[in-house]
Amino acid sequence: MNSLTSLRELIFPVRCLGCDQLGISICSGCRKFWHPRIIKTWSRSDISFPIYSSIPYSPIAGRVLLAAKENSLELADNLLESALLHSLHGARVQSQCDFLIPIPSRNSVARKRGRQFVSVLSRKISESEGLPTEELLTHIRKVRDQSNLDAKDRAENLEGALVSLRFISGRAVLIDDLVTTGATLREAARALRAVGIVVSAAVTACVAEPLR
Repeated sequence: MNSLTSLRELIFPVRCLGCDQLGISICSGCRKFWHPRIIKTWSRSDISFPIYSSIPYSPIAGRVLLAAKENSLELADNLLESALLHSLHGARVQSQCDFLIPIPSRNSVARKRGRQFVSVLSRKISESEGLPTEELLTHIRKVRDQSNLDAKDRAENLEGALVSLRFISGRAVLIDDLVTTGATLREAARALRAVGIVVSAAVTACVAEPLR
């Protein structure tokens, strides 16, 4: 196994996900932008539950997210999984958590990527933390790509877009890769409340400055 790993690294050498430098998955220079800590926000876009994140958004974080979401790179997945675990540990200190609910990608995006990206990360976390992942949320209508929308347009774009497939007893923690305005988390919580599910917290790998 070690010889196969060495051969793979010789043919496909590891490059830093942040700056493409040869060596390790994230170099010491980029590591200062990917240093997990607990970042807690309470009232983003009128969200009533706490959001726990661990990595401030930066160009480096953006490249890691892109490598995981669009290219399915295992090294990037591992960095995001570690960041989400750090956020979840912070959440569990103060919030009851019975199960995890990942935020789904749009159906067309998931088909293009070949996976529901956040669900994959959530299931990995379930294995290490002993918390079940419940894939309850689904889109019921088309929504636009959020990347070029401001806070108001994001909220309008997502309003009524999600539905919960069923009721599960207990307190849920939402899982997502990035929070910016909180519109996605707010819509997810609304859809879950509609079937009687209580959201006690949300955890994300990264947190960006809110858009206006």
